[in-house]
Amino acid sequence: MSFLFPLFLAGVAAVGVPIVLHLVRRHTRHRVTFSSLMFLRTTLPRFTSRSRLENLPLLILRCTMLCLLALAFSRPFFSRPDAARDVRPGTRMVVLIDTSASMRRAGMWSKAVNEARSVLEDVRATDRVCIMSFDQNARTLIGFEQWQLLEPTRRVPAAIKQLSELSPGWAGTVLGQALVNAAEAIQDDEVNEQQHRTGLRQIVLVSDLQQGSRLETLRTYEWPEGTELVVKPIIAEGTTNATLQLLRNRDDLAAADSQARSPVRITNSPDATSEQFTLRWADRTEANDAGELTDVYVAPGRSVVVRVPNRADESAGRELILTGDDHDFDNRLYLAPHLKQQINIVYIGSESPDDPREMPYYVQRCFGASQALNPKIIFHPADSVLADADIATAHFVIVADVLERKLVGALRQYLQSGRTALLVMKSPQSAATVAALTGIDNLQSEEAEIDGYAMLDRIEFNHPLLAPFAEPRFGDFTNIHFWKYRSVDMTQLPDARVLASFDSNEPALFEQPVGTGSLLVLASSWHPSDSQLALSSKFVPLLYSILEYGGVLVGHRSQHFVGDSIPIPRSPMPALSLPNGSQPADLKIRKPDDSVISPDASQQSFAEADQPGIYTIESSAGNRLFAVNLPVAECRTSPMSVEDLEGLGVSLGQSSSVPAELVKQASRRSSFVDLESEQKLWRWALVALLAVALIETWLAGWLIRPQPVAGR
Repeated sequence: MSFLFPLFLAGVAAVGVPIVLHLVRRHTRHRVTFSSLMFLRTTLPRFTSRSRLENLPLLILRCTMLCLLALAFSRPFFSRPDAARDVRPGTRMVVLIDTSASMRRAGMWSKAVNEARSVLEDVRATDRVCIMSFDQNARTLIGFEQWQLLEPTRRVPAAIKQLSELSPGWAGTVLGQALVNAAEAIQDDEVNEQQHRTGLRQIVLVSDLQQGSRLETLRTYEWPEGTELVVKPIIAEGTTNATLQLLRNRDDLAAADSQARSPVRITNSPDATSEQFTLRWADRTEANDAGELTDVYVAPGRSVVVRVPNRADESAGRELILTGDDHDFDNRLYLAPHLKQQINIVYIGSESPDDPREMPYYVQRCFGASQALNPKIIFHPADSVLADADIATAHFVIVADVLERKLVGALRQYLQSGRTALLVMKSPQSAATVAALTGIDNLQSEEAEIDGYAMLDRIEFNHPLLAPFAEPRFGDFTNIHFWKYRSVDMTQLPDARVLASFDSNEPALFEQPVGTGSLLVLASSWHPSDSQLALSSKFVPLLYSILEYGGVLVGHRSQHFVGDSIPIPRSPMPALSLPNGSQPADLKIRKPDDSVISPDASQQSFAEADQPGIYTIESSAGNRLFAVNLPVAECRTSPMSVEDLEGLGVSLGQSSSVPAELVKQASRRSSFVDLESEQKLWRWALVALLAVALIETWLAGWLIRPQPVAGR
């Protein structure tokens, strides 16, 4: 028999207390009963001290009670034989290895593989192991079930083979979600394999623990009790790491500047030992006109912004290279050429675009040339025939007048093909155009009666068209006054969705589906006699939001990061547009390693940007380039503190720095705790204690009962 807390056995010494009490008892020899004591002399009674024990059964019972109490507190258990101990339940373990871009630093990956191999070599036959890798996403290389199906002698070699085939990628580090996935994998295995009991639940993390790791998932996750994290940190050989980051212009819709320079931020690591670096283009013969190098000085933990002159050949991709630090995995910055997207806007109305008192004047000022867009506005009278080419290539159509019947058919076909148009009701007569485009017989409309002015009240910010205004600083429309608007009978448009209403609950902006397209109807206008909309700060972003809602990627980024879901432009050539907003049938995306991806015709985004470089969207209509760079957070390579994980509720286990003997002792004690918890002998000790206490109480009462004295 063994004891979990043997120090409590010292309580057995308390058995001496009842023995001493039994030895020191003093009492008179005889007691004689007299009817009267008046004739007797008063004297003190004589006491006799004895050194022999009396009531020995009672003494034995009391000593037994104390021994049982000490035995219960010492938590006894019966040890199992060594043969049985060898087959005791093992550990559920997840080996989690980091394959993010920061592990591409010199010597890091070989250290990580060796560390993971040493962990696997210590695995016992009774352990259940799962091997996972992670960067931006977590992947299971060998699951618990797959591990269990392998023969015990083949498990570790198979795992080591998987590690040898693994290599770090270019994605960022989402450590929090990876730890959650590992903990949930252990819990799922316990549910599925309840007959396989294990003593420990352990996650072994092999990572560089760089500060750019994302941990936000752990903030809302309750770490499971009994699951411990063992960290195997991988230390880099050098501490100086400088990184490049392209700073985007704040306004892609600003006027184009031919002399613009690309702003690049260079950041140095806090623990750096060097502060001098060199910046150059990858092709020096075409860079900086003279192929000169740019020296940059960045103090440790600081950053500087360098404005790099644009290359003369803007049609080619560009690559900046930084030298002078210890690690070069993040020393390349890829810049896609600045290409303007040509958009065609058709304005149907009879007003002059040069008159500041008319609506086309503000449309022309809104869609000016910018760094991202090259708009072409076609002003077309409502009473003339519209060319088929103009309507077929239009990205955005604005109807500001009552349409003739010959234009209704072309515009209705335009809407049914999946496009979007905006109809501005300058008068109640515009309701006839709405009815003709939506396919209903008649739509009632009249001029609304307004006392002073009207304001926008209820706005559907959850609609994609108005989502850019959802933030409180952008969502205040109360400063826009409407002096005139038209009331529309919405009961005749059951499929319409009201996006904004006036304070009188009349619809101000509503959307009516037409085929696969959408007709947006504004019940007022931005004419100066109708409202202040054209002079407000909401006018320009509202029109651009409608343009984006129609499928045009306004300010489409040509700079992305590894792991991003990148929208596929509806047409790779800015000057071209295809019917129905579809993609060319032969559209392909060529990656930096010359591999080619052929997305489906219905695919709207590209999710296979798994390496930095210049990507090319190829089709018969032409090519378009976009750049993919490393995530900025991944370049923060200074190691984080393990206490940061503990502060988020993660239970940390023994690290590799603990001596093996101490780990073995801790493991043995853990097995002792499991044995004692399984046997629970202390409960039987307490049951025996209660039984002895009852016997002792009865015996003590029987011994001290009064004895009758026979009369003389």
